[in-house]
Amino acid sequence: MADDFAANFPPLVSREQAGDAIAKALNLLVGRGRRYTVKELANATGVKDRMIECARLYADNIDHRPLPDWALLSIMRFLGPGFTTTALAPADQVASYAGDTNHDTLAAEALSYGLEHARARHPDSPGGVNITRAENEALDVSADRLRAVS
Repeated sequence: MADDFAANFPPLVSREQAGDAIAKALNLLVGRGRRYTVKELANATGVKDRMIECARLYADNIDHRPLPDWALLSIMRFLGPGFTTTALAPADQVASYAGDTNHDTLAAEALSYGLEHARARHPDSPGGVNITRAENEALDVSADRLRAVS
């Protein structure tokens, strides 16, 4: 009977949007040629390899499975606010480290972002002075890291 009183509005973030954001965040940092392998992430977080592999798939894949809350939080804790910010993108939220600001890290990330942006806008870059899709994605990752330490 409780459903008689529930709102019949769509959620602000769909199940697919949430799954795709988490998959994108995982795929930026996890997998062959990335910062961590699936096995390394599994060993560091206690989340089974298969659960991570299924979460790395986009929501339209039949083998996609969302991570349970405990698993997602364990991965967020290990991978840090850069990952968490990317995963929270559909909610227009950002994450940061708890604690004091490390001004050296903040300055290094700001310089890194500025350098990436300048390269993307340089006339000799792939898109000339226009930022290409690939450059935009790289800048998004760099911006997430900057937001995470600020």
